[in-house]
Amino acid sequence: MFFDKAIKLALNEDGSMPGEPLGFLEGFLWFFVAPVSIVLFIWVTVVALENVKKAKKNRVKQDLITRINE
Repeated sequence: MFFDKAIKLALNEDGSMPGEPLGFLEGFLWFFVAPVSIVLFIWVTVVALENVKKAKKNRVKQDLITRINE
């Protein structure tokens, strides 16, 4: 028991103790789905905020020349 741990420590030169490897589904979720969803969320937020700014900028100001009183 003690010798097994000592051998594992000796084989890992940098001192790391790796755990169980990720399965395909877990690896796919962590290294593909999570980053892509974060990027898409940021992209949608930025595009939505730009559209709000454009809508405010393009709003016609009401004044006497452009408004007809009824």
